[in-house]
Amino acid sequence: MWTYVFRRLLLMIPTLWGVTIVSFLIMQLAPGDPLLLKAGRTGVSGQTSQTREAYLIQKRDLCLDKPLVLNFNYFRDYTAAVRVAAHYLAMSEEDIAKELSQMAEGEDGELAGRRRFLEQLRVPQFAQRLEGLEALKEKEKAEENEGDKEKDREEQKQQQAALAQAVQAYVQVFCEDTGLYGAPAAAAILQSPEADLREKIGAIRALYGMVPEPFVYTYSRHQAESETPAILATWRTWWERFEGKFPPLLPERLAVVSERFTALVAEPARGKLLEGIRDFAPGDARFFAEKLLGDSTLQEKVVAALGLRQLAGTPLVTDVPREARGKLVHTVAENWLAWYAARQEQLRPGPAVKLWAIVADTQYAHMLVRLATFQFGRSAVKTREPVLEKIWRAMLVTAPIMILSEALIYLLAVPLGIFCAVRRGGWGDRAVSLGLFLLYSVPPFVAGILFLVFFCYGDYLRWFPELGLHCEGAQHLGWAAWLLDYCRHLVLPVVCLSLFSLAGMAMYARGSMLDVLGQDYIRTARAKGLPERTVIFKHAFRNALIPIVTLFASFLPAMLGGSVLIEYLFGIPGMGMLSWESILLKDIPTVMAMVYVEAILVMLSILLSDLLYVLVDPRISFGAEGQAT
Repeated sequence: MWTYVFRRLLLMIPTLWGVTIVSFLIMQLAPGDPLLLKAGRTGVSGQTSQTREAYLIQKRDLCLDKPLVLNFNYFRDYTAAVRVAAHYLAMSEEDIAKELSQMAEGEDGELAGRRRFLEQLRVPQFAQRLEGLEALKEKEKAEENEGDKEKDREEQKQQQAALAQAVQAYVQVFCEDTGLYGAPAAAAILQSPEADLREKIGAIRALYGMVPEPFVYTYSRHQAESETPAILATWRTWWERFEGKFPPLLPERLAVVSERFTALVAEPARGKLLEGIRDFAPGDARFFAEKLLGDSTLQEKVVAALGLRQLAGTPLVTDVPREARGKLVHTVAENWLAWYAARQEQLRPGPAVKLWAIVADTQYAHMLVRLATFQFGRSAVKTREPVLEKIWRAMLVTAPIMILSEALIYLLAVPLGIFCAVRRGGWGDRAVSLGLFLLYSVPPFVAGILFLVFFCYGDYLRWFPELGLHCEGAQHLGWAAWLLDYCRHLVLPVVCLSLFSLAGMAMYARGSMLDVLGQDYIRTARAKGLPERTVIFKHAFRNALIPIVTLFASFLPAMLGGSVLIEYLFGIPGMGMLSWESILLKDIPTVMAMVYVEAILVMLSILLSDLLYVLVDPRISFGAEGQAT
């Protein structure tokens, strides 16, 4: 049997690999970039449900800024493309519209290169729209009526503005998709003594799109040691510039600050921690910087980073407006060059790393590693909490409900099926079968609505609470009262989940039992004079269980999936509710993780059903391949 189990577990590997391919394809078929979806013939319009920066951080976390299956980006020269992108990012829509008008009239060497760049961006119908601008000019010249000329000029301006908006959007997305691969080319513009102010503004704005979060100031809510290098690099860059502005603390003040800091490090409540941070003065920044950049524990670094964030804000500016003056541009350029200098190995890797990145630094490779190691990343919603924690928390809610539901189904359905089979054609069989068919015809969500109306809302009976798993203030109850409150909340959801499946399972049990009762060995047992109870429960029952055990394979997936409608009706924050909210909020990491875990549980459930066959029927054995004795 163990050989069989091991062989089945090995077969799970290619199956899960197939699941990763399907998940990857689903992710690629999802609607594309939200900015490009809004950039058509009328340019960019409307608002998205999440900020552009949050979207880009999510895109980076999922490695969606990398090629699909093969990555040759390290071998490409982005110098010319980034220079043209910086040119357009530094221009206003009006300036871009004027240049597009010149581009439509004719092309010199520089305009021809920029046109090739824009055509490579695949702006919708770019060539046709550019030709349309020239056609409108010719039409305006041919018009004799002044009113018609004015109308043509207005139409020309509208089309120029729409095309300029589309160009801006697609250039921005080009920088975002290029990501870190284009950062050296943009940094080279900032380092060049020949670059003028406008070129540096464009390079800064290009870098801002390529790197959505260059400086990390504080730890996440679920802090980890892996976050420390980025945070230290940020504050070290700031401290090297501004250390001279913060004199050493006086001994008396140092003692007070140190005492408060120690108390905050030991504070478990994040709310009180954030409140306590506000009590420090700006001059205390030196203490926090020395704690963060010195030898300290992770929790001390967390508090020190929060303190610096409170006292200094986000001092390293990374973006500038198009009309920025030289001093601001110089400061922001220094910030980006400091960031670039600290990441030379990452941005300019050696030949071996570049070759390995061809297959390893791709969307599919990163997704495969995340799924194989169960590192599903963080949720795409505002909370940004780890996906695995969300799934585990929801599973702890759904598991008791599904276990109770499955137990109720099997404890009632199997005896009812046996009863109907033994008394086939009798009044008992007809009455029970009629009741089962009635239950089977009522969908669970309809039963849930009826239960809420009749037993919860008070118009008829108010026997059960209608929402959640606990009443308000349940955390202050004793364990017995807490358990009773929990059970009262579970009654209706468990009954709703059980009724529909109970009817189907009972009919399966009845049919299976009838099939076994018609076998020759059952007639032989009765001919020998064995008591009917012995015939039913010793000879027929175990053989009739095999089809029922097969249905048990759906138990683990059901426990993970829960019931979307039932959990939604009763306000239960379980797996069903999580699935619904993740799809509604387009939380791709959570949806992909749930699909992957669901696939694993389906295969484990099938394996568990196969092993239960041995317990139910001793004639079944996995001792030899292809042989059952």
